[in-house]
Amino acid sequence: MSKAKKILRRTLSGGALLATVAGLLWWNAADGSGRPLFWVTSLILIAAVIEVARMGSLAAIGIRPPLLLGAIATILLANAAIEGAALRVEYEAFPAAVGGTARPGYLVEAAFAALAALAVHGLTRSFARFLGGPAVGRIVGMVAVGAILVWALNDIALARANVGPALLVLALLAVTSAPLAALEPGGGRRLLVVLGLAVWLLPPLPALWGIWQAVGTSGLVALLALSKIGDTAGYYVGGAIGKSHPFPRISPGKTTAGCVASFVAATALGGALWAAGVLPEGRFGLAGGLLAGALLNVAAQAGDLLESWVKRRAGVKDSSNCFGPSGGLLDQLDSLLLSIPMALLTWPFLFPESFSGISR
Repeated sequence: MSKAKKILRRTLSGGALLATVAGLLWWNAADGSGRPLFWVTSLILIAAVIEVARMGSLAAIGIRPPLLLGAIATILLANAAIEGAALRVEYEAFPAAVGGTARPGYLVEAAFAALAALAVHGLTRSFARFLGGPAVGRIVGMVAVGAILVWALNDIALARANVGPALLVLALLAVTSAPLAALEPGGGRRLLVVLGLAVWLLPPLPALWGIWQAVGTSGLVALLALSKIGDTAGYYVGGAIGKSHPFPRISPGKTTAGCVASFVAATALGGALWAAGVLPEGRFGLAGGLLAGALLNVAAQAGDLLESWVKRRAGVKDSSNCFGPSGGLLDQLDSLLLSIPMALLTWPFLFPESFSGISR
């Protein structure tokens, strides 16, 4: 396939994805509760976990059950926050369900996901050794962790009180079972893979609801645009004039010119979005918009490189071929997996009025 045809196919694929995202944002804005965003991102997260678990050498590790339970833990935690916020609007006396006004905080979500995944993996491998088969161990691990999640989060009114004890129980299960799992040949590497993927992959997408609640649809549009504009600028500029390759072992196609173009485009777009009123006024005015674009681009490019490294370690070029020339689902999410945490870390400082009262 010629370079021009490849660029055209990727452009058309990207346009279709952009139209789909625009439709989701319209639906979410029309609904007003944020639930469409939560439902769709939850489905995307589950699909991404399934895709990652089938990637090259990762398929042989058996990471799907722990990552799925970790994803479910994060989704249930976010759902408790959403439903608790809705009930507090409807019933003024309803107690705060999970943290602040809406969400438990990104670190709590990441810890919940990681501990659930580690507990499932550790119990699966440990019981497999003593009960004579991975199937039994997998069932024990998933049932045990699933029961903890149901107990902690099925009652919205008690969710806030139950999150702490649930984290302690999950930590106890993970700490007691993980060393046994690590004793197996290659067990330590498998534990690190499960932990790394759980922390990186699972918390960001459910956290989008908290960002939407703080800065609304316009802020969510700004986040997505600033996270992805660099991909577009880097791809076209790098393809046109890029010569040197700063990361040949991780991402051979990435060029220095593309990286610079990506950073410049996102920084300029941040200023433009602030001037257009898409980003909040913030405490630094135009400089805050420029800084927001720059910081998110650094995180987005780091996310792209991290995903490329994971793929190289797994022995695959693309995470899948579900989007044709644009690769797989993880290839579309890579920049968001670090730009969302960056926004949660820096936007409350840049735009404090929007995030006042939101637990971080």
